[in-house]
Parts: sequence; structure tokens; C-alpha cells
Amino acid sequence: MRSTSWLPLLSSSMAVMITASPAPAAATFDCEKLPVDGRTYSFKELAGPHTVVTSEYVAPSYHNTTYTIDLCGGLKQKGGGGGGDNKGERCPDGTRVCAIKHKWDPKTDKATVDHFIPIVVGRGEKQASFEWEAKRLPSEEPKDGKEKGEGDKKNKKEGLKVTLKGGKYQGRQQQTVVEFRCSGLKGDEEEWESKKLVEYERVKRAAVAEDKDEGDDLSTPERQLKKEGAALVWEGYKSDGEVDTLSLTWYTKFVCDKAVGDEPEKGKEPADGGESAHWGFFTWFVVLVFLGIASYLIFGSWLNYNRYGARGWDLLPHGDTLRDVPYLLKDWTRRVLNTVQSSGSRGGYSAV
Repeated sequence: MRSTSWLPLLSSSMAVMITASPAPAAATFDCEKLPVDGRTYSFKELAGPHTVVTSEYVAPSYHNTTYTIDLCGGLKQKGGGGGGDNKGERCPDGTRVCAIKHKWDPKTDKATVDHFIPIVVGRGEKQASFEWEAKRLPSEEPKDGKEKGEGDKKNKKEGLKVTLKGGKYQGRQQQTVVEFRCSGLKGDEEEWESKKLVEYERVKRAAVAEDKDEGDDLSTPERQLKKEGAALVWEGYKSDGEVDTLSLTWYTKFVCDKAVGDEPEKGKEPADGGESAHWGFFTWFVVLVFLGIASYLIFGSWLNYNRYGARGWDLLPHGDTLRDVPYLLKDWTRRVLNTVQSSGSRGGYSAV
């Protein structure tokens, strides 16, 4: 019998190789051609910084936080919430998602950058290399195990869920989860201008304080300063274990099924408003031909009745021709059959 003493050594060597193998490299995030589940999404029209703003009051200071995201490139130093003009007041180069907290002290009447958080940092060309994953939003599951009805079909989630990773703050991993929802909006509606953020909330809080006693506690949790009809919505920035997660909902037309040429699955009815719900050219052609023939017959019958007092078959326009149609078809069929039967291998000659 052969010795198998080499098996433990081989197993140990394989375990070392597996343990020592590098982690999967960060993938390139191409906003113009994002493949997900066999479909390709494009966010080219949403290139550039997009900002949501939150506000909170923790006595004795007021805080505004700007969360800025750029799907197609790194945030720039100036404009769009990338940070202050000084390098120490902004997220590092290559940041794709950045949070900057401003603090206003009513005693000194000064607003300063409290801190900034690089939530997603890209590397490489166009800062497009970082960890990410994406999947299509599933349909709403029916409650209590019941079958889906008409109401459930209307609740179908049409869109995309994208998770972006690659940032770190105070030793904690950072990530952003963006849930893109199908909407008639483009995706850049009703956003704030970063230069007006701190001043807006300071004036608003001062107006509220005038109607309160000096001893009242005006502390409030973080909430979004949301304009009506805003496409980008802040859902929260929460800690879970060793990871801090920024959650956003983004309403845009670029994730709708018809925007990516989606086709309904076999055996399923197309969703209301989808491409397959519309009639095709052939259907319209048949309908128009039918309506044209019906209009011709109705108008001709009315004309024959009023002009000639016709009755029965005589009402129909070209009634004589229509009555002859069966005989014409019969004669044509007979001619075709005679032609087919007479043609054979005799070359046109008859048997003697």
C-alpha cells in the first residue's frame, strides 16, 4: 500500500496558499455603463456633485451637515459641497461621497467646519476604483404568504440598489447605500446651494428661539432640510457594528425598466405604462383598416337608402359586386385546381 503521509503536508500547504491569497481587488465603477443582472444602466446625465443637507441642534451649537455624492468622478475642491477652500477643510482627493459638518456658535456668531468624513474614496483613473455592488430592486413580497393581487402589482419596486464602499473615519469603515427609484424626475431637482446652508438654518433657529423661553431645550435630532420635490433624499447615517452607513434614496428616470430596454418575463403581463403595454404597428394597422371598411359600408348604406330607397342587400355599396364574390372565388379556385392537375411529367402531352 502506498504511503499517504504527504496528504497532511499538502493540505497544510494549500491552506497557507489560500490564506495568503490577496483579497479581491476593487472594481471599476463606470457610471455610463453599469452592468447589473444582464442590463446596463447609465448615470451619465447625473454626473457631477449632488448634495443633501441635514440639520441638528445640540446646545449650545447649531450644526448643518452636507452629504455630497458624485457618481461619475471625484469631488472637486471648490463648489458642490466638496469642502472648504482650504485643503484641511475638505475630503481628500478621490472622494466620491463626502460628509462635512458645519458648526455655528451663537456666542461668537461664527460658522466653522467641525469635521469631514470621506465615506467613499476612489482610486486610479477618474477615482473610479473602489468596492461596490449593485442589484435590481425586487418586487414587493405579498404579506401573509398570499398571492399577489392587482394592488401588489402597483407596489412593484422599479429601480436599483447600489452599495459603495472604500472610506474610513476614526478607524471605522464607511459605506453608502443608494436606492435608486424609478420616477419621472431627472434626479437633480431641488438641491441646496452649499454657500447658503449654514446661514439658512441659523436664521431659522433664531426665529424659533424668539418664541421660546430662554430655559427651553431646543435640541433636535438630525433631519434633512428638504425642499418640496427633491429628487435626492437622506434616509439616515447610522452605525452598525464596525460600519457606518449613509442611506440615500434617489428618484430618477434613468433606472426605470423602459430606460434600460427591459422586457417582461414570459408568462407575465407587462406592467402598466411599460413599453410592451402599447400597441404595435400591426395592431394599429388592422384596427385602422377595420374602421375604414366599417365607415365605408355604413356611409354607403346610408347613401343608398336615402337616395334610392334601397332595402336588404341593395343597401350595401357595390352590392352586385359583393354578391358575385363567392362565384368569383369558386371560379378562381377551379382554375387553380385545373392548372395544378394538368401539370405533370408528360410535358404537356396527353396519353393516347
